[in-house]
Amino acid sequence: MAAALGVAFGHNFAEMWLRWFPGWHRLGVSLYEQISKTESYYTHAPLVPVVSLLIIFLLIRYTSITMNPRRISGLLLLVGSMLLHLIASFARVNFMSGFAFIGVLAGLTLLLWGSMALRRLWFPIAFLFFMVPLPEISIAQLNFKLKILACDWGVAMANLIGVIAERSSNQVFLEGNKTLIIANVCNGLRTLISVMAFGALYAYVCRLKSLWRIFLFAMSIPIAVVSNALRIVSLILVADIWSVKAATGWFHDFSGLMILVMSFLLLFGLERIVLGLHALLGRPVPVTALFHHLRRRPSERNQGKLLFGAIRSGNGLVSVIMVILTAGGAWWLNRSIPPVYTEDILKNALPAKVNIDGDEWVSYVLDFDAETLVVLETEAAILRRYVCTSDNVVDFCLVFSKDNRKGTHPPDLCLEGGGLNIIAKNRILIAGIPGWKKLSCRELVTRSGTTQTYYLYTYKCGHSYTDSFWRQQAMIFLNGLLNRNASGALIRVSTTVDTGVDDARNKVIKFLRMGIPYLDRTLP
Repeated sequence: MAAALGVAFGHNFAEMWLRWFPGWHRLGVSLYEQISKTESYYTHAPLVPVVSLLIIFLLIRYTSITMNPRRISGLLLLVGSMLLHLIASFARVNFMSGFAFIGVLAGLTLLLWGSMALRRLWFPIAFLFFMVPLPEISIAQLNFKLKILACDWGVAMANLIGVIAERSSNQVFLEGNKTLIIANVCNGLRTLISVMAFGALYAYVCRLKSLWRIFLFAMSIPIAVVSNALRIVSLILVADIWSVKAATGWFHDFSGLMILVMSFLLLFGLERIVLGLHALLGRPVPVTALFHHLRRRPSERNQGKLLFGAIRSGNGLVSVIMVILTAGGAWWLNRSIPPVYTEDILKNALPAKVNIDGDEWVSYVLDFDAETLVVLETEAAILRRYVCTSDNVVDFCLVFSKDNRKGTHPPDLCLEGGGLNIIAKNRILIAGIPGWKKLSCRELVTRSGTTQTYYLYTYKCGHSYTDSFWRQQAMIFLNGLLNRNASGALIRVSTTVDTGVDDARNKVIKFLRMGIPYLDRTLP
C-alpha cells in the first residue's frame, strides 16, 4: 500500500519539494544555500507530515478507536479523490493532486477502519493541507497585494510615532534621502502561512473548547498581519535612526525570527485572555489531560495490530488494487512529454528587421541560460532583441508550447524570482492590431536599483488571446480534451523606462502591434 501510494504521488511530492525549496536545482550553490537562501513561503512544510504522523501515532497508541469499516462511503471518497488526482496529473495541476492525496487518506481510513477512526484522525489528515503549496500565480497575486498593504500599514504606524515617512509603491522614503524597499520576503505571506499552521495545531491541543478553538485559529490571520506590520515599523525605525544597510542586513533577518515568536506569544496570550474571561464569569475551564475521555482500555492494547491488519481484509485488497491502478495511471500521465516543435517555428515567428515610425530596427537572438530553461520546462523559447540605436532597445520574448502547457509561466514569477521588484501592474486593452478589435494584455513595471523596466504581455491559447493565465490554462486543457488546437504561448515585450512609463508603454505597444500578425501566421 505504502509503495503504491509512493508511486502514485511521488512525482507530486517531488514537485512540492521544489516549491518548498525553490533553489534546490540552482547551479553552483551549496546545499545549505539551496535550502535556506531562497524565497519560499513553505519552508515549514516538511515539518507538517512529521507532525501529522506523530499525532496519528499518539492517537492510535493512547486513544480508543473502534473499527466499523464504511465500504460505500469509503469507496466513494477514495474513487473521487483518485479521479481528481488523475485529472490533476493530466492537467499538471500539482496542488490539486496534493489535496487529492489528503482525500485518498481520508477515504482509506473510512474504508479500512470506519467513521469513528476518521473522527479521531481527522485533524492530522486535514493538517496536511498546510504542506500543499498554493498555485504560483495565486502566490504572485497575493504577494503584490500583501506587499503594498504591509507598506501602507508600516508607514501609517511609523507616522503615528513621529517618524516622517512616505510610501511610493513598495518603496518607503525617509528623511536624509533614505529609501527603504519592501521586498517580497517582507510582505508577511510566509508569516501568515506559518502562523496559520501553528494556530491550527495550537487550537487543536489548547484548553479551549468547541467554537473557542475555531475563534483562536481564525485569529491567527489578523495576528500574523499585525505582527508583520510591526516588523515593517521596526525596519523603518532602524533605517531612520541608523541606516538602510542595518535595516536590510542583520536586523532584517533577526526581525524575521522575532515576528514568529511575537505571533506565537500573541496566540498564547489570547488563550489566556479567553480562559480569564471564563473564570470571571464563574465558569473556569478545568485543566485536564489531552483526550482523557478517550483513553484506550487495557483490553485494547492490541489495537494497533488490528488496525493495520485491516489491510489484509477484503476492503484492504480492494483499496490496494485501486491504489496500484491509480499509481500506474499517474505514472503514465506524469511522464515528461517534450514539446513537438521545430526550431524554425520560433526563428521564423518574428522578423529579423522591422521598420517602425520610419526607424530601422535590427535584431539578434539572446540565449537562455540553463536555469531559465529548467524553470520554463521547455526549450521552445526565444528572446529576440531589437536595436535601433545603442540606447534604444526592445526585447520580444516568446515561449511556445504545442503540447506542454506548463511552459507558459506568468512573467511575475520569473521576474520576482530573478530578484526584480514589481512596483506596478495593470490590465490594458490594445487596439489597432490587424485581425483583432482589441487585445487584452497586462503591464508590469519592475525596479532593480535605479533601473525601471516596462513589460507588456499576453497569452496565446489555440487561436485566441487572453491576459489571464488561468483562462489560458483552462482553454488549453479543454482544447486538448476536445482534440482541438491545444498550443499555447506567452508573448512578452519589454524595454527600459528612460523618459517615463508612458513613453516606454507606447514604444512596446508598437512592437506588439507589429508582432501579433506574424505570430498569427507562423504559430500553429
